[in-house]
Amino acid sequence: MKNKRKIIYSLLISIVALAIILAVLIFRSRDGGMSVVFLNVGQGDSILIQQGSQQILIDGGKDGKLLLEKLGKHIPFWDRKIELIIETHPDADHIGGLIEIFRAYEIGSVMKTEMQSQSQTFKTLEDVIVKEKSEVIDATHGVKIKFANKAEAKVIFPFEKIVDVEAKDTNAASVVLKLNYGENSFLFTGDLPSEQEEEIVNKNIDIKSDVLKVGHHGSKYSTSEEFLKLVNPRDGIISVGKNNSYGHPNQEVLQRLLLHKMNIFRTDERGDIYYECQNPNIKCQMKSL
Repeated sequence: MKNKRKIIYSLLISIVALAIILAVLIFRSRDGGMSVVFLNVGQGDSILIQQGSQQILIDGGKDGKLLLEKLGKHIPFWDRKIELIIETHPDADHIGGLIEIFRAYEIGSVMKTEMQSQSQTFKTLEDVIVKEKSEVIDATHGVKIKFANKAEAKVIFPFEKIVDVEAKDTNAASVVLKLNYGENSFLFTGDLPSEQEEEIVNKNIDIKSDVLKVGHHGSKYSTSEEFLKLVNPRDGIISVGKNNSYGHPNQEVLQRLLLHKMNIFRTDERGDIYYECQNPNIKCQMKSL
């Protein structure tokens, strides 16, 4: 009888302790801060922006299982909804992993351009979006995404609705997004080439940002001198696979970044790159994971 009572008391204590832990975790997930994580998905792009229980996922790399593993480390286990997925462009190394995400999470909306691809990966993802009846938002200049803590993300590029949706160079239609959170700013560039960077420069748009997601994995076809001058970032993040066959990042681009006295961080060297933003009036801090 005494043993049964001890077992019951032990179970009750465990349940209470677990409830306290969950309450603390849930409370923390609702605070005003936010985080930006450049996920190490190999040769590809995937960025998680999180504020409380709100999430935006920009691209998903090419490996769905790897992406799910990464998200499981950063999104609380009880949160099974991602409010918004943004597809910067339809290349497999940016959208391939998203197919699995629809099977594991409820997806609120999908933001993308109408750029098409002939790949089976693109066609499968399009079918999944239709099947899941996700709201689709056209990504064009001026579209805004607002967070509960007054942070705001704005689409910088493309300037107009995509007309040539079957163009061979899908990179040229990459969605460029700027995130502002008080004194902090991040610029996400997909695989945008230098020619389209020049279009942004000529528009005299405010793209000055603390953190730049270096375009096209550090390819020589992106991150022009004029574009860098206008962004003037403190940190440059290169999302790239180890020993990739493309030779990314390009040495000339790396030299250009160094001449701008930027801090360069690479996912192939550091793994996930995590910024914690606790207060809009304080600079976001990079944290070790």
